[in-house]
Amino acid sequence: GAGAAAGRGARRQDRSGNAVSAGSSASRKLPKLPQASTSPAHIVEHRPCRFFQAGHCCFGEKCWDAHDGRPQEPTEQNAAWWEDSGQDSSWWQESWEASGQESWSWWEENWESPEVPSCSSTSAPASAAPDGGPAEPALPAPSAGLRFVVEAGAELGRLRPSDPVGRHLAVGPMRLRIVGGAACLGCSEGHWDPQYGMDLLWDHGRWTSLVVSVPPDTDIPFNVFRIDQSCEFPGVLQGTRRFNIHESRWFTWSANFCIHSPGVDRVLEVRFPTEVAALLWQKSEPDWDEPVPKLETREARREDFMAFPGRAPRLRELPPPGGQRCYTFDGPTVEGAFATLGFSLYLPPGYGSAEQAPAGGWPLLLFLHSMHGRLDGDMNLFYESDTPVRLLLGDPGCPRALRERFVVLCPQCPADQDRHDGGGVWLRRGWYEVSTHVPEVEAALRSLLDCTVEALGLDRARVAITGSSMGAYAALELAARWPGFFSACAPVAAHYDLDPLEPLIERLTQAQELPMWFFHARNDEMCPFAPMEALVARLRRRSRAEVRFTAFTDTWSNQGHCADRVPYWATPQSPGQSALGEELFSWLAEQQLSGDRYK
Repeated sequence: GAGAAAGRGARRQDRSGNAVSAGSSASRKLPKLPQASTSPAHIVEHRPCRFFQAGHCCFGEKCWDAHDGRPQEPTEQNAAWWEDSGQDSSWWQESWEASGQESWSWWEENWESPEVPSCSSTSAPASAAPDGGPAEPALPAPSAGLRFVVEAGAELGRLRPSDPVGRHLAVGPMRLRIVGGAACLGCSEGHWDPQYGMDLLWDHGRWTSLVVSVPPDTDIPFNVFRIDQSCEFPGVLQGTRRFNIHESRWFTWSANFCIHSPGVDRVLEVRFPTEVAALLWQKSEPDWDEPVPKLETREARREDFMAFPGRAPRLRELPPPGGQRCYTFDGPTVEGAFATLGFSLYLPPGYGSAEQAPAGGWPLLLFLHSMHGRLDGDMNLFYESDTPVRLLLGDPGCPRALRERFVVLCPQCPADQDRHDGGGVWLRRGWYEVSTHVPEVEAALRSLLDCTVEALGLDRARVAITGSSMGAYAALELAARWPGFFSACAPVAAHYDLDPLEPLIERLTQAQELPMWFFHARNDEMCPFAPMEALVARLRRRSRAEVRFTAFTDTWSNQGHCADRVPYWATPQSPGQSALGEELFSWLAEQQLSGDRYK
């Protein structure tokens, strides 16, 4: 790789000639990106930043371009939000000027956009359906893969230090994120947005990423960020709540790096030495004027980086007992398409011990997350949720039955490229009522479960499923599609928007004896209580198994949809809140398929 280019000056002058520090509001403009190189080496170049950014980069739904400091205009999707907020363009104009930023008109007249690689999706455009329904699926374009590893050491793990300006962060996560010139790294229409980059995952002395798809043989510039977050907000992060949590973040930026992506069906692992993490962990501004630590790269076939290389019945690298690890999994090809799933896997402390292993093997718990939840991005399940994924990081509120009695599998819902927000719906393409089934995602989930059970020697008669909101919908859907597969099902804040409802009830009750336990808030404004109450009543009349229903009032969130802390936590997180995690996971662990009913 190329050596570090010179980049000096942690302080600079503003337009009036006054010196400003890197963390001040007047230091939003960042240096231009490294120029793309035609070097065949994977590491094209890496340079020190001319100054270090420390400060939040988002005001409402208007985010700074991460490398040019330019405010983005509100989109049509946010028009209603702006009206409700009572703000208008003149208010923003005055606010920018009052905070020392140049006006939009100044930027229009003076800004010269940096050169960045195309941030287009790695899929061909989707074609609209003639009846106005969901678009036809986009055809996957040939792609390469990237995986990032930042060596850290245990002492640089999940810490919560003071932020760069000395304000102590009493709550909230700290983690690393990659932001750069590719769609999967938070790039859209030539802008880098640090709110939507790719989070790295703490993995026992290092930070790692899932394998992400990028255009092959392309120069991709990027930065490593440290995210500090001063507060947490329960419930779904949308509207003003997402604004609030974005406002609470501070970003610490690394040097600029640029790598050259590998060819089609190849993956490049980019490894950072411990010096990078050590610099990012300093309370004061890191000194990037020193030579930037060199990156190391390793290229291999894509299948060598998958969870089960070559579809062999063995996991590439087991998590340590009592720990989680994240992997990437390519599902089987169905009708010419396949789905890629990122997933986390947790092993209980007794895994691998013959004395502690249950008769028949360890039970498996499949957890399906809610909409917008991610293992590697904004609304991160490890840091911004009340789910088992977060609890199993070692939270004191984790139920003992969850921590000690289950292998826990949490896949990440594939993104729907036709959605403006980059989210997706489990098993569907499009919005629920006007969506189509995606068979390759269902096949990938089934194959992932089968591979996990076989590779880890788990008890096939004790595979339970739970999910929250969209994940609860998917739990109902999978339990109905795979009768006799799951030993129990626990939907949390569920909804079911597909008509007619009768086939679902028929498959859940007549084709199997499936114990179920529903949890739902009476004041849920996003997934109304009444339809689920009616569904449970119909299931109880026809099911040959136990159907439980726990109703409660959510007094701790603003939309009644923060239900996870009731069924999943062992300790209350809010006044008047029940915490039934110990009871739920003990109940799930006791459910077992009878006879030869595993299909």
